[in-house]
Amino acid sequence: MQNIKQTVIAALQTIITDPLHDEIQIALFFAPDYQQRVDGKELDYRGFIRHMKAIKSHTTRMSISIKSIVAENDTVFTHHYVNVEKNQGEKSEFEVFARFTLLSEKIIRCEELTRMINGLSGDSDLGSRT
Repeated sequence: MQNIKQTVIAALQTIITDPLHDEIQIALFFAPDYQQRVDGKELDYRGFIRHMKAIKSHTTRMSISIKSIVAENDTVFTHHYVNVEKNQGEKSEFEVFARFTLLSEKIIRCEELTRMINGLSGDSDLGSRT
């Protein structure tokens, strides 16, 4: 049984930093009944797939820097930063606070607050864009 903290780190690094949209990779980490609430917007598993597909279609590179991570029972909290480079070269940086809930080694829920620190105002919705 993998440590839940390591599961979340692997999910974030794999899903965010891979420049290609890969639903098979997403399915390795996220349960089919996954639910996400980001900045007040609700996404189910299919919505999350659409979100990641939309993000990947607008970006050439994304990197993640985890500043803090804490795990207890079935819950992992992260404070991390995501740096984004879009197709035309524009860059954005986001600060993310997230609470992940896991069951049977898969992420079943994420409650997230995301704020853009740097970037174009039209990109402020990248954390929930579908």
